[in-house]
Order: sequence, then structure tokens, then C-alpha cells
Amino acid sequence: MFFKKLFRKDPASCMEKGDKFLAAGRYADARVAFDDALEALDASDPSSAALSTAIREKMAIAGNRLAEANIAEAEACIRGGDMHKAEDHLNLSLELADDVTIREKTEKLLSSLLSSQESTPQPAKHVHSKGCGGGCSSSSCHPSDSAEISEDGLSESDRFELLVRPLPGDLPERYLSLGKEFAKGYLAAHEGDLGTAWVIFERLLAQGENDVLLYELSLLSHREGDRRRCEALLRRCLQLNEENPLGNLGLVQFLAESSRFDEAIALLESMLQRGILPEQSELFLGDLRQARGEHDAAIEHYSRLLGGALKKEAAQRLVPMLEASGRHADAAYVAKQLRCC
Repeated sequence: MFFKKLFRKDPASCMEKGDKFLAAGRYADARVAFDDALEALDASDPSSAALSTAIREKMAIAGNRLAEANIAEAEACIRGGDMHKAEDHLNLSLELADDVTIREKTEKLLSSLLSSQESTPQPAKHVHSKGCGGGCSSSSCHPSDSAEISEDGLSESDRFELLVRPLPGDLPERYLSLGKEFAKGYLAAHEGDLGTAWVIFERLLAQGENDVLLYELSLLSHREGDRRRCEALLRRCLQLNEENPLGNLGLVQFLAESSRFDEAIALLESMLQRGILPEQSELFLGDLRQARGEHDAAIEHYSRLLGGALKKEAAQRLVPMLEASGRHADAAYVAKQLRCC
């Protein structure tokens, strides 16, 4: 009994440790510390119920941040074609997430992923243009749009959905609602077939404008070096929908590439005020401030990101700037956090 009391963990010290881990972005360590705090609570203490609630709330915060990190990993796996690993990350996200919005995003992405796997036929039934004879036309190679199967075993509709699911906000649903013809153009652009993408998107544009279509056409214009039309399309996109996150970020990138930093910074600050891609906007503001030699402002922007999803990218930029400013202790602290990312 004596030794049990001697080595008994103190809830307060465990919570303090968990708070430090949470502030540093070490969410897995934070959950362990908070779990230790829960175990150390004395059930006979009248204040333990309130303390337990506070600890569980902090555990939920750490779990949500870990869930978001697993969603990001899953999206990277999907882009790389590793669907099984993506599924593992998404299942882990569901186990960790307490936030309804995070769970909903995870469930949608997982449902899309599982649906694509279920609809994937056996390898012997894959339809490939490579397997056709020399005189075979593309229409006879592929019986129908829904039956087209790529070399990774996914149908066109499945590939399209997996590509657009990681888009921010309500864009995944909006892209999916634009129909099969748009999906064919999107996949063609993604695979480098710009000619086909141009034909499809221009045909759709003739039927009526929408901000998503204009944004995708701006990307094609940029890739083909038509900067004047690229900017015009981006601005028209934002005239139709000033909240389109990709349209906003696309125009920022265009302005930055054109060395029109004042305009780019003004748009980024507006995006922050409107809550449009706030972390990406903050990071980009830091990059532009740094490019203009405004190092103190850049350091401030990067520092604000150290507790968020882009902490690693911010820390990588911040450490050399702090060193160059003679703030060696701060640089060492941030470098330590970077190693824990």
C-alpha cells in the first residue's frame, strides 16, 4: 500500500504534461498524458467528476487533431494509389474523432473509397485500350462510360470522386454534381490530355457559366501559357462566387507569380477575414512577406501556424529565419517541435 501511494500519479501533473503536449502539437502524447490523469483521479473526491469532464474534453481535442492528420494521410495515399493504407488511416480517424464535422468528412471519404473497391472487377475483366487490336476505335474499346476501368482497377466515376473528395468546403459535392461530361474533362486534364479537356470544358461553357468550370479552364490556360485568359477566367470565377476557395487561392498564386505582391497580399488578408483557407492563407502570407524582405511579419505569420495542421511547413520556414535574426533559443525550440511533427 505504501509503495502504491508513493508511485501514484498525480492528476494535476498529468494534466499539465498533457497541456504542454497539446500546445506543442504532440497530440498522441497529449492523449496518453490525459488518459493517465483520468486513471489517477480519486473517485471519492467530490471534485473528480468536474475534473474528469475537463480531461475528456482535452482528450477529444487531441483526438480530433489526430483524426485530421489521418485524413490528410489518407488523401495522400489516395493520390498515390495506396487505397488499403488510405482505408486504415480513415478507420483510425473514425476511432479518434469526436467532432461531428470531422467524422462526417471521414465517413464520406471512406464510403467513397469502399464503394470504389467494391465496384472494382477482377483483373481478368479489366478493360484496357492497350488490349485492343490496332484497328480498334476508342468507342469499341470501351463499352460504356460507366464500364471504363483504368489500370489501377477503378472506374472513371470512382477515380473522379476520389480525386475531388479532398477538395475544401462544399467543392467535392459541387464537382460531383456537374455530371459525367465534366468528369471526363476533369480526368483528361488530370492525365495531361489538355486537348480533350479543352473541347469538353468549352462545350460545357457554351451551355452556361459556373465558377467551378471557369476555375478549371483557368488552370488549362495557365498550363498552356495564356496568362491573360487565365487571369480573366479567375476573376470571372470570383465574380460568380467570391467564396470559391480554389478561385481565391488560384488568383493569389497567379498574382504572386506575376510579382504583383501587393495585390496578392491584399487578397490573402481578405481571405483570412472571410475564413477562406485560413491556414494556407497564413502560410502564403508568410512566404510573400519573406520574399519582400519583411522578415518580422513573416515570422509572425509562420508562428501562428505552429499549433495547426501546417505546423511542419511553418516550422521548416521559421527555424532558419529565427536563426538569421539571432533568436537562437526560439529557433532551437521550434526545431525541437519540428522533430516531433
